[in-house]
Amino acid sequence: MPPKDIPTHLMGLIKKSHRLELEYLDFVSEGERHATGTLEQWAPKDRISHITYWRRRVVESLSYLSRGQNPPEYPGYEECNRQNFEETKDQSIQALLREADQVLSAFPLVLARFSEEDFRNPDYHPHLKDSTLLAYAINYGYIHPLYHLTEAYLKLGNINRVNQLQDKMVEDVTGIDDSPWSFGTVYYDRACFYTLTGEREQALEFLAKSFSLHPDLIKWARDDDDLVSLREDPGFQALLNSLNRPTED
Repeated sequence: MPPKDIPTHLMGLIKKSHRLELEYLDFVSEGERHATGTLEQWAPKDRISHITYWRRRVVESLSYLSRGQNPPEYPGYEECNRQNFEETKDQSIQALLREADQVLSAFPLVLARFSEEDFRNPDYHPHLKDSTLLAYAINYGYIHPLYHLTEAYLKLGNINRVNQLQDKMVEDVTGIDDSPWSFGTVYYDRACFYTLTGEREQALEFLAKSFSLHPDLIKWARDDDDLVSLREDPGFQALLNSLNRPTED
């Protein structure tokens, strides 16, 4: 049974993901921590900046929603990512970590404005589309950061850490949020990393579970670079064809 004290449990996961960010920074060399990356090839501090940006967006959006107002109309996610990179690429890791701490400190205040019913209401606000408040907050506060940390360890060739982070993410998220949106999202991310580590059978198994719960991900999966190695797989094609029909425009 999912816990009822949602703000406390959410903050536990959000703080946990930040601790994992700090562990990642400790894992890389001193030079890598201070390196300047590019938009195409992020340095470690660019990942911290990116994660903080999207956490800050959640705090801002939830603040508007708690007052019964519509959040701002943001540009598309690729443009937001580009703008954030350009604005923060020359900042020091120390400055970026101070910003991360400030965003984390703002979370409890905004989360406390919502009831459990608000968090789990699937029709709380059109801005959330098919997501609940809980799923929205947990996605950008925990799932999204874990994706980028896992990706970073994959680039470093640390497959054991990849599997540890992803398996724990599935356990943590499904322990607090039983919505199809969140289950589908964590199963999809898990499938991506099974694909990237060459575990094709497990990837297809998790994609099947993900698509049945979160059908909007089917269209995303067709062009997802993480799934390139599955594109010609008959099992993947059969899965897309059998589940994609209801979402076709």
